[in-house]
Amino acid sequence: MLNEKIKLVASSRDAFRRGIAERLFYAPYKKSFYNNRNNSCLLLDNVSLNGKLGGDGLIERVNKKIIQSGDILEIYEYEHGYLKGFKMPDNEIKGSIDNISPKDKEDSRERALSRAKKDLRRLINSNVGQYGREFTAKFLTLTFGENITDIDRANYEFTKFIKRLNYYLFRTKKANLKYTTVIEFQKRGAIHYHTIIYNMPYVKANDIANVWENGFIKINKIDEVDNVGAYVGEYLGQAEKGQGHDPEDDRLQGRKSYFSSRGLLKPIEITDKKIVEQVASALPSQNMTYSADFENEHLGKISYKQYNIKLI
Repeated sequence: MLNEKIKLVASSRDAFRRGIAERLFYAPYKKSFYNNRNNSCLLLDNVSLNGKLGGDGLIERVNKKIIQSGDILEIYEYEHGYLKGFKMPDNEIKGSIDNISPKDKEDSRERALSRAKKDLRRLINSNVGQYGREFTAKFLTLTFGENITDIDRANYEFTKFIKRLNYYLFRTKKANLKYTTVIEFQKRGAIHYHTIIYNMPYVKANDIANVWENGFIKINKIDEVDNVGAYVGEYLGQAEKGQGHDPEDDRLQGRKSYFSSRGLLKPIEITDKKIVEQVASALPSQNMTYSADFENEHLGKISYKQYNIKLI
């Protein structure tokens, strides 16, 4: 029964992204709205709410949602809810950034890193094990023999490696290889990569090293790892400024510390109240791998639960 609900979620991702809000927020400002028998949603044409609408012109109040990333399901429940589809105007965002204090900047950076790790974790979990039984996910560490510290040069060599490996595996220049890679600095300042390849057929480690051509490779065993995204995501934190080695090393400041191939599967966000309740109630308690409650200034109490349906 649970698997049927999960399949329903996956097959209807576009519909769920436009979930119907139970109540109207900003009702006094509405210009037009749509009602069906049990639910309401606010549609605004050219109405200014001191903010912007999302791409589908719909503001939705969300009190509970599910994010599915492959076999990992995350359930969020918000005391006060939040507005999905509402964005702050650009001038207010810029003004708040201009007036921010150094401490707030550091706090903002920490929050940005936390979001990046969360996005990376979800992206990886959405793609691990999704490309057929003939392909497996491989987690590689790619190290330069030479002490390369320039990110542009290192990324150039990495891009050439991906093209060579793609041709070696698939005998075509068409970009078939699916991957995500994280940059990390060694104590000596040299760059290396932690790369997860989602659709790699069986190939010997020596063959991969020969394709790499730049130094050494290591294949990290992840077959028994239940949450591969969380495992790989820890390397992202180590890639940030300093990494505990040199607090003045800011080579990644303003740059991407991870990047991916095109066309990867994305996490699915479900806010449709009925579907959320059906799936949440069907999840066995023994498959819950983590839970926490925390407070937010605007959202109130937030309840978080994580499930791994691979274990079912």
